Amino acid sequence: MKIRDPMRFVANPEISSSIGCKSQSVLRVLRLTALFAALAFTPCLAEEANNAGAGPAATVSMEHNTFIPGEITVVPGTTVTWVNKEAMPHTVVDINKGFRSKTLAKDTSFSFTFATAGDYDYLCSIHPNMKGKVIVKPAG
Repeated sequence: MKIRDPMRFVANPEISSSIGCKSQSVLRVLRLTALFAALAFTPCLAEEANNAGAGPAATVSMEHNTFIPGEITVVPGTTVTWVNKEAMPHTVVDINKGFRSKTLAKDTSFSFTFATAGDYDYLCSIHPNMKGKVIVKPAG
C-alpha cells in the first residue's frame, strides 16, 4: 500500500503543458486587445497639444458633406472648433499635416488653435471632396 502526500500534486505533463500554452495564448490575446483599445482611444498629438485655449474662437460645422463656412479668416491664437452635425462620420485633416482629428461621429467635435499666420487648407479624409480653408492673418 502506497500513501501519497496530499500536499504534493503532480499533474500529467502533457495536459499541463497544453493548458499552460492555451493560458499563455489567451493572456497574449487579452494584452494585445487592451493595447489596441488603449491606442484607439488615445488622441492624436496635434489634437492634444493644441486643444481649446482661452483666446478667440470660431466654429465650423459639417453638414451635407460640406464644411460650413467653407473658408474663415481668423487672427493668430484663435481656436477653431469643427462640429459634425450629421450621422455620417467625418475627419478634419490639414493638407500640410499641421493637425488631424480622429474620426468624428455625429455631435462630436475637434478643436485646433492656430498660432501662426498663414493659409491652412484642410479636408475630410473620408470624403476628400469636402474641403475647407482657414486663413490666419495678424490683427490690424
